Amino acid sequence: MQGIPGVTTQDANEYGLRCAYCEGQIRIDGHIEHFRRKNPQLGFPELTFAWSNLFLACGSKEHCGHYKDKKGWPYDPNQLIKPDQDDPEQFLYFHSSGQVRPREQVSAADAIRASETIRVFGLDNRTLAGARHEAVKRYRKKNDADLQEIESWSQTEREAYLQDEIAATQWQPYATTIKHFLQNNA
Repeated sequence: MQGIPGVTTQDANEYGLRCAYCEGQIRIDGHIEHFRRKNPQLGFPELTFAWSNLFLACGSKEHCGHYKDKKGWPYDPNQLIKPDQDDPEQFLYFHSSGQVRPREQVSAADAIRASETIRVFGLDNRTLAGARHEAVKRYRKKNDADLQEIESWSQTEREAYLQDEIAATQWQPYATTIKHFLQNNA
């Protein structure tokens, strides 16, 4: 895989590139996404080439960067979760069904940011939810015997196994959904 000098890592070369917003695999349809719009009338043209404003995103028109930038779509970028500054996992919960929602134990302000991020980036898109659900389904099918066996293990052994599995799946598409599945089935 051809990488972007100074951007992609050995991990990206080995495992592939993923969208900064949905975690979907990027094959040929990715693009450099401006977190804060570069449009002079709607955004921040001074940030057009600012490294902190650029993210690798999928090319979907139904969610993520292109969806965010639909003409006339009102939002305040200060109310969004910015993946290089915020840990999206602290705000968002990805259910094994593919659904995404704000975490229950966040402050009211953070719940608004989570909801606004889901809305603006279209992270609740049905196709995207289906892809996340399929990722968990594939994982479960591949690891069904292990998942059944660990029920008889000690808590320490189960936790070690789950941590190893979370690390092993961290570069897979929709890895956070798989991680939340594993954490909730420990």
